[in-house]
Amino acid sequence: MLRHVALVFVISFSSVSILGICGAADIADFGKQPIGKVPPFKKPNENALLEASTDLSESLRPLNKLLSRSASGVDWRSYLDWSALETQARAGKKLDVSVLLKLYRRFNADENGLEMYQFVTVRRALAAAIEVTVAANNDQASETYTKRIKKLNGLIKNATKEKTPKSLDGVGPLLARLLESRQASEIVTRIRSAVDRPNLFMSVDESLLSSAVNRVVDRVSPVNEVVLGTPVRGSGHTSGMVFLDFIPSSRQAVTQLSFQATNLANTRSTKGPVTVCSEGVTELSARKRIYINDERLWADQTVAMASTKTRMTGLGIKSRFGKNFIRRIVMKKVSELKPKIEAISQRRAQERVRQEFEAETANAISEASRDYEQKFRQPLKVRGWYPELLRMSTTNDKLTVIGRKALRDQIAAFTNPPEADSDTVLSVRVHETLVNNASEITLAGRTITQEFVEEQLKERDGELPESLTSDPDQPPWSITFAKRKPVEINATNGRIKLTVRGSRYTSGDREFPAMDISVAYRIEKDANTIRLVRDGEVQIYPPGFIPGGDKKLSVSETSLRRILQKRFGRVFKENVTVDPLELPDQLAAAGPLPMEQFEARKDGWMAIGWRKK
Repeated sequence: MLRHVALVFVISFSSVSILGICGAADIADFGKQPIGKVPPFKKPNENALLEASTDLSESLRPLNKLLSRSASGVDWRSYLDWSALETQARAGKKLDVSVLLKLYRRFNADENGLEMYQFVTVRRALAAAIEVTVAANNDQASETYTKRIKKLNGLIKNATKEKTPKSLDGVGPLLARLLESRQASEIVTRIRSAVDRPNLFMSVDESLLSSAVNRVVDRVSPVNEVVLGTPVRGSGHTSGMVFLDFIPSSRQAVTQLSFQATNLANTRSTKGPVTVCSEGVTELSARKRIYINDERLWADQTVAMASTKTRMTGLGIKSRFGKNFIRRIVMKKVSELKPKIEAISQRRAQERVRQEFEAETANAISEASRDYEQKFRQPLKVRGWYPELLRMSTTNDKLTVIGRKALRDQIAAFTNPPEADSDTVLSVRVHETLVNNASEITLAGRTITQEFVEEQLKERDGELPESLTSDPDQPPWSITFAKRKPVEINATNGRIKLTVRGSRYTSGDREFPAMDISVAYRIEKDANTIRLVRDGEVQIYPPGFIPGGDKKLSVSETSLRRILQKRFGRVFKENVTVDPLELPDQLAAAGPLPMEQFEARKDGWMAIGWRKK
């Protein structure tokens, strides 16, 4: 039960304290003086070179681990010139820019596999080492710095007017180069505060998760105990609820699993000729708090309480003589022992419910904690997707996840997200930079084949969607993604555009040049349905090609365009009705959830939300 709750915490992924996030600089504030006072160029000192060398050394660790367990590790080390890499990682202030450039070219080559995060991390570290080494030793570094500042000033000035992600294109790499070359730190920090806001907000309503947890408890169990040396027999009827609560917390997400019930026990205790019939009413409660933050999922020990009240309902005496006398003695004794008996019963009931609740939840929480690490954190880290910022919080009725994914040469959101619709129980507000940054990390320069796509889709859904099946008479295909923005989403008011950039395509033995594929959809909503309506045809042209311009398509480009139009025309349908969201496992009863909100804004934000069925 708790495992499913924990999984929802992981994937779902408004009151969290975000001081320094939403209070960051606004891009509009840069209007009069886009970047402010510009400091003069200053050559990096020896400590900067030592830091770059140390960073390179750190970046080699994940790659070394990967290659050590890879069958092709020896070949990769040979290709990458691993000994030269290790030499530069130990070089400190004696970094050699010519060797660094040679190594960088190897990591930046068109070799399949180099797009993996472990290789990319080293490539980025090499680029940073090159920047600081050139800045420290090259006489032209000052001129390069001036050009970068001028370009950055122009981009920020334009962005204050346009206020779109496109107008900020190029800002991320410029900030990274300034940071790596140890220049204009105050300018970099100021601009970063405006373009590094969270680009992911997710929230789930308590009522949605409660539907998978809350349940009625109604059970009868035997009573077989010895109290103060007297056997007690009978049965107890427990009726109550197990339910989930969110506990307000701004530092982490906190939920509480609670059990509240009443046990009504009817018992008989016999000692000698006397049998006492009793009724006991015990109020039971147990609770366990579960915590989740960016590092782990864990729980407190179960806390249990019990309160018992008893009353005698009957008295039997097997004796031919002195029954009244015996009755008076028994009644007096029962009255004297009642507080003690109730205390014993209460203590035992408390320990029993604590142990039972702990046993029922321990394995599930342990599994959830393991899944959180192995199925959420580790896969994201391996792919290079783990957010630089990940905060979780809870209010009385919502669990919220706030994240930011943007590497040193990327930007994130620069405005606050739209409000989630008040009727939604599950909400995702994502900025286009999150998708674009993640796709560049994962797909840049990567070659994907038809066979790979089909295998992945079959593993996930069990069957290949009809729109992605290949014609029997068509040869297998492959695409090599562009290194810059391989897959890009652009949001504008009420409209979403998707662009796929391929630097190379194959169809069977035929090879084709670079081509961009783009499609735009309008978001339309009526009383009960949200749908995406394709805006025109799927656009397929070489990079930079202007339809209707002077330049004409080549024969090979025309042939590739025809192949891609046939395939992607089926994938990107003219009308797409958004189906209600099916929920997994124990959450299934709460679904499917109809989509309530689908909003896109020109500042790059998209808000999607689902309401109760």
